[in-house]
Amino acid sequence: MHTKLKKIIAVAVFSVITWNITSEDAQTAELFSCYNTVNIGNIKVPDLSRELFVVVDQTVVFDKNIQEEAYRKIQNFLSPGDVVHILGFSANAEGRYTQKIFSAQLDTKLDEEQRYTTGKATLRLLDNCQKAQDAELRKSVGKAPIYSFKQASTELPKTEILSSLKTIASDIVAKSEITDKYMLLISDMMENSELVTFYGNGKLKRISPEKDIDRVQNAGLVGDLQQTRAYIIGGGYMADGNYRPSSELNALKSFWDEYFKRSNGSINMFGTPSLLGEIGQ
Repeated sequence: MHTKLKKIIAVAVFSVITWNITSEDAQTAELFSCYNTVNIGNIKVPDLSRELFVVVDQTVVFDKNIQEEAYRKIQNFLSPGDVVHILGFSANAEGRYTQKIFSAQLDTKLDEEQRYTTGKATLRLLDNCQKAQDAELRKSVGKAPIYSFKQASTELPKTEILSSLKTIASDIVAKSEITDKYMLLISDMMENSELVTFYGNGKLKRISPEKDIDRVQNAGLVGDLQQTRAYIIGGGYMADGNYRPSSELNALKSFWDEYFKRSNGSINMFGTPSLLGEIGQ
């Protein structure tokens, strides 16, 4: 590859990946558009089409199978025109607030008519940059969840899923202009906060979905997810390898179905713990 071409691609893609995945103080990494660097003249930059929020519960230490499943689901979902955010949350303990770890996009490709009116040299620059962008994003999407999983601890006093989802809705989802939104939520979905706890005598207690959601809504913990479609990996997960009874899991699912409904969203698939389908199905 020509030296100038390599330099342009590096500026457009690789130089924005500045994080250190092993650092506890890693800041949000971003992967920008090739259209920021490759000048396509008067052609309108194609709009992005989908957005994926990957949310990792750091109060649960998931086994390798769950982690690998999450990785595969994200990789299978991604295609040109997508934006992806990796976020971690736990309890509102020191240094454990909801954190955006990685944001990136895969450019929407030029259509055939746009390519026809674009010079060959520019197309070569753009195609190579977008190829490198895809490779870098997929590599980083592998690293970012690993970073999140490594921060997990069972020593944290609370699991504040509700407040974290409200924060994500107001601080991240609300700023999005993309209509087609998805969420991959990697969590056992076992809320354990001062407002609501699902634990009782060492197991999942009896849940009254509508009654409990009323209390959550009155406390102001229901945000606007703007019709985000959610997919859950890890529902009811138990680190000791045991499984919760179906009656308990059905009650857990009913609570979160109602919560997402009132948050202007929906749960498309609830994995207990594995997600049998793909994101977007």
